[in-house]
Amino acid sequence: MSSDKHIKIAIADDNDHFRDTLRDVLQYEPDFQVVALWPNGLDVMAGLETIDPDILLLDINMPFLNGVETTKQLQEKYPKVKIIILSMHDDEGYVLETLRSGASGYLVKDGSAVEVIRAVREVAAGRAIVHPQVTQTVLSQFYGNSVMNDSWREVLTNREMEVLQELALGKSNEDISAALGITTKTVKSHVSNILSKLEVSDRTQAVILALRNHWLPA
Repeated sequence: MSSDKHIKIAIADDNDHFRDTLRDVLQYEPDFQVVALWPNGLDVMAGLETIDPDILLLDINMPFLNGVETTKQLQEKYPKVKIIILSMHDDEGYVLETLRSGASGYLVKDGSAVEVIRAVREVAAGRAIVHPQVTQTVLSQFYGNSVMNDSWREVLTNREMEVLQELALGKSNEDISAALGITTKTVKSHVSNILSKLEVSDRTQAVILALRNHWLPA
């Protein structure tokens, strides 16, 4: 994050009204500073030559260079810029591709201002965030395509990893309890320990972190 303690934000969206409204919402936050507005991915790439935002809110469907391709190019040329993808519901097929390409967040465009503000702060702090409406898509796609390594053993116990694998399948505490033959109280304890050890605030963030680290099996 920038040294002046403001979170510097750029917004890329081809809808002028949406872009301006989002800017107005974010500028109300005392620790936010909107430093650029861009209508497409080509302008993003050109603009980043002179502007250095901490966070880029990036529409997935834009002319000339869409959000997926922009994300890929950003990771190669400007890897320090953290990306939050903005999408409509029918764009969920892009969730896996954008997160794999380096995006740190994924929000639906009709979500609340509170959700966007929270997402900016979470991603600025180094965490990942995905809107609940697309969480299951993310988890199921990631889970089916991950290649596992065992570096998790430095952080989690075997039982905690078993619980984390169940979380990746979207299971409730009760479902995990039945699957692993332990009480729901024990499940809650393991989940709490997982969140603490991974330094995340919710289950989705824990699973996304594990997926990024290739801890979950194909």
